[in-house]
Amino acid sequence: MNYQQHPLSAAFPAMSVAEYTELLDSISDIGVQNAITLYEGKVLDGWNRYRAATETGIECPTVEFTGDDPVRFVRAQNKHRRHLSAGAWALVEVALNAWRPTGRPEKGELSSPFQAANEQMAANVGVTVRTIQHAKVVEASAAPEVKEAVMTGAVSVKDAASIAKLPKEDQAAALAAPKPSRFQGKPKKVPATKWLAAEIKAAESKQHADRADALVEPLQQEVTALRECLAVAQDDIALMAKVLDASDQVTAALAEAKSSRDLARGLQQRINSMMTEIAELKRLVKYWEKKAGQPA
Repeated sequence: MNYQQHPLSAAFPAMSVAEYTELLDSISDIGVQNAITLYEGKVLDGWNRYRAATETGIECPTVEFTGDDPVRFVRAQNKHRRHLSAGAWALVEVALNAWRPTGRPEKGELSSPFQAANEQMAANVGVTVRTIQHAKVVEASAAPEVKEAVMTGAVSVKDAASIAKLPKEDQAAALAAPKPSRFQGKPKKVPATKWLAAEIKAAESKQHADRADALVEPLQQEVTALRECLAVAQDDIALMAKVLDASDQVTAALAEAKSSRDLARGLQQRINSMMTEIAELKRLVKYWEKKAGQPA
């Protein structure tokens, strides 16, 4: 029978390639020594053993979970066999706490033994409450590659929480951003996350520059249209001047000429205003592009 991995088991990171290869060799030699545990028809504990047994075609013994707290069970089973960072344990604990038993709705579960306060969650895995808070941000908003980086220890859960505040499409770039080179000579004590703050600040500055730059083109198009209107108005003025020379209806012609001049004056003022606005936007673009290229 084929089994799927239970969500509580999936809360823990997969084995590395080297670890899994070693497990495959062991099971090929001596078989599965410890039965896997099933719960809700899925593998609650022993997923890697089950995978290896399936891959090698070796029989995999199973037992049903009979306890009353599967969360505590998987936590205890993995506590001493897994060597995870504090941030990874916090992320695992948040995922375990988010699980709900099959058939039990989320609403009305505030008194459920499967939910815990931040303080209890921190105590369960030996981390600080702040670390749990960071892990909740990562679990809720981080891209998969950011979560994976926490699980492997490549990035701290604190840095991952900062990255998770960025749009998901920008998180991979922030994750891959190189840290600044070390100072030569005696190193100075600086916050470990200063490089990340610089990346976030640069990304925000670039967004400001892009927004300002996007406004320039439509304004320039409007200026072009206004200049065309101004040219038409100036042609009308020239025509009125000819009418004044050739017509006896001087009063009417003067009024028409004044109206055209007023229109031309208004259009010119609008053009001047928009040119000033364009200049300011271009200045902002240069400012934010410069900020985007500077360290925090």
